[in-house]
Amino acid sequence: MSSSILRISIGALTAAVCLLGASGAGAEIIFCNSFGHVVNVAIAYPQSDGSFISRGWLSLSDGACAPFDTAIHVKTFYFRGESVQYRGTDGHMKRVYWGKGDKFAMWEKDNYQYYNARQRVYNSTLMEFTQGPISGGDDVSAKVIFTPDSAIIEIATSPAAQ
Repeated sequence: MSSSILRISIGALTAAVCLLGASGAGAEIIFCNSFGHVVNVAIAYPQSDGSFISRGWLSLSDGACAPFDTAIHVKTFYFRGESVQYRGTDGHMKRVYWGKGDKFAMWEKDNYQYYNARQRVYNSTLMEFTQGPISGGDDVSAKVIFTPDSAIIEIATSPAAQ
């Protein structure tokens, strides 16, 4: 028997949509895994023409942190995390998902990159992603930490904004 769980911290989601003045010089979107099992990460972000691109997957072993792509410089982003299947303490197979809100095209079977990702593209499936912080100025800088209870979003701000 397999069970699926969706968790997101409401406090983190509320903090994620605040406006900030992040410094573009060191703007990065970092993902960290404090879940206990491998977590795979997908991301979606706006393009200059208003459309969205979705990309997957960044694989994070437990305790690892990594940027999705250091070349991404955006005012906001959306993310989805999926654990690998694992045996829970009750002996049943489980898989945990992080992502709630807007739907974007994704492909679970392999790495992907979809343009016009707000609609189903090719063999994709529309799945929910959580919006990260929104920058009111330069590119957004944030760290998303996947935990057993939620996805925690830490926002990096410039010294002038603090």
